[in-house]
Amino acid sequence: MYKGVSIDEQFSRNLDAGKPATVQLIFDGRKTNTAQIVAGYTSQIINQFNNDYTAEADLKVQNVKLIPRVWFNPNTLYVWYNIPCLVGVLSMLICLVVTTQSVARERELGTFDQLLVSPLIPWEILVGKVVPGILIGLLEGAVMFTIGTLIFGVPFTGSLLLYGLSLFIFVASISGVGLFISSLSMTQQQAMLGTFIFMMPSVLLSGFATPIENMPTWLQPFTYVIPLRYMMIISKGLFLKAMPAWIVFENLWPLLLIGLFNIIGAGVFFRRRLP
Repeated sequence: MYKGVSIDEQFSRNLDAGKPATVQLIFDGRKTNTAQIVAGYTSQIINQFNNDYTAEADLKVQNVKLIPRVWFNPNTLYVWYNIPCLVGVLSMLICLVVTTQSVARERELGTFDQLLVSPLIPWEILVGKVVPGILIGLLEGAVMFTIGTLIFGVPFTGSLLLYGLSLFIFVASISGVGLFISSLSMTQQQAMLGTFIFMMPSVLLSGFATPIENMPTWLQPFTYVIPLRYMMIISKGLFLKAMPAWIVFENLWPLLLIGLFNIIGAGVFFRRRLP
């Protein structure tokens, strides 16, 4: 975490001349709780110094005024934070619902066994089930991106190509999760229940509502298996911070591993059900 106190050469001169003197505090907002605590302690120290100095110099006590400046979202507009997050959340929701219902619905209707005895191999069945979820998830993400930038005026400062690639890998990973849940479900009701069981912890542990750094230490390792965690970092970074490509790829390879693991698991599950 980056933090520091900057006191320039004009500080003493301004004090001797009876002019207002400034001190710059620099904090890393990624750990908001720690930054707020350090800022509080530093403000108390500055206030105490102000009181001691004015008392020694027999001057009138001046109030210490803290003027915060926020990077990447100077006016602290909530919509600037909310829209990039909702691109990932809503894409995940619609993709997960479509994919989890695919196999469960056919199994409930009795057509899944007919699909297994068809000339198609399990991986061809997997592709046919994954592609619709990916396309619908990408469409949902594109709609939210367009609404956010054109209607709500949220700035997009990063690479559009990188964002499209990240969204594609993200919804592909979510499709793998949904397909795995669907392959374990016997009815549509079970599939929908599995969707909500996965959806709620994903949103809560992704950093959307609460920063991951502020979560209990024992809970933070569980966030590494949540695909939405990585998409949140990429989406907010590319929207507001012009995140460089190497940081984007650092968050893409876990998504690839999660999607690959779930798709392989669903493929093995299908293979075991072949006659």
